[in-house]
Amino acid sequence: MDMTRREGPFMRLERPRRVRRRTNIENTRRAELSGIRVLLVDAEADTREWLTGVLRRCGAGVTAVASAGEALAALARFRPDVLVTDVDLPGEDGYALVRTIRAVEREVGVNVPAVALTASSHADDRERALRAGFQVHLPKVLAPSELAQVVAQLTSAAEGVRGDG
Repeated sequence: MDMTRREGPFMRLERPRRVRRRTNIENTRRAELSGIRVLLVDAEADTREWLTGVLRRCGAGVTAVASAGEALAALARFRPDVLVTDVDLPGEDGYALVRTIRAVEREVGVNVPAVALTASSHADDRERALRAGFQVHLPKVLAPSELAQVVAQLTSAAEGVRGDG
């Protein structure tokens, strides 16, 4: 702060102007997610809150839960357009969650696109996620715009499949 003495006992305080830094999501073309319903599953509250904020700023409706059990309960109440889940969940992991969802979907003829979030970006992890039933594997360290773009692409692809059938 710059303090300048004036005549008399008064001082003028000048604060440095705040420069608003743009987030990655503002710097890139936003993926439009208006009307898209996302079920987000992550055991870490901070990560869950951050990812929820990213998706909501793009217009998505987000239901965020902390475990596979909570995700299955949420799926009993509504059908999301996309599932985004960490694979490292306590109890039933994200791989088992998606296998359970895929088994139920086969019975009812529905398929919710799913994104696997992992701490690792190794090819083995990607292959394991795809074998389990995920459409996309993303490392947890990602740009906000990347997640939004993947959700937008998955919903566009799902709409195209539903429109053809």
